Amino acid sequence: MVKIIQAKSLEEIHEVFDIRIEVFVVEQACLPSEEFDELDAQAKHYLLLEDGKPVATGRYRKTDKGIKIERIATLASARGKGYASQIVQHIIQEARTAYPDTTYFYLHSQQTVMPLYASLGFIPFGETFIEADIVHQAMSLEISD
Repeated sequence: MVKIIQAKSLEEIHEVFDIRIEVFVVEQACLPSEEFDELDAQAKHYLLLEDGKPVATGRYRKTDKGIKIERIATLASARGKGYASQIVQHIIQEARTAYPDTTYFYLHSQQTVMPLYASLGFIPFGETFIEADIVHQAMSLEISD
C-alpha cells in the first residue's frame, strides 16, 4: 500500500533526509552542503511510504514567483513505480489547498528526468544550467481553474 504524508516529526524529517542523502549525496555525489540548506526549515516536506517504509520524498515552498517544487527523490529500490509523479501531484494538490490563489508552479529538473515533469504538464523555460555539477533545466506549470 502507498501513502503520502507530510513529514512533521523529527523522525519523519530524518527519514526525508536519509532518502535525500542516499539519492543525492551517495548516488549522485552531491556535496551535503549543496543538498541541505536553510530553506529546509521553510519548506513543507513529504514522504511516500510503501507498505509503511519511506521510499520517496519531495518538498515545496512558496516564493515570490509561486510554488517551487524541490528535492524530489526516490530510492533506487523503489524506482519505476511512478512514485516521483505521485509525490509531485500530491505536492501540487497540497500547495493549491494552502495557497488557493497561487497557480504558478516551477522547479529545476535534472536534464535526465525532464520527461517525468513534462508528463505532468511542466514546460521548460530558459537555458540549461549547472547545479551541484549536474545539468538542470527550469520548468514551469501554470494551473488555471
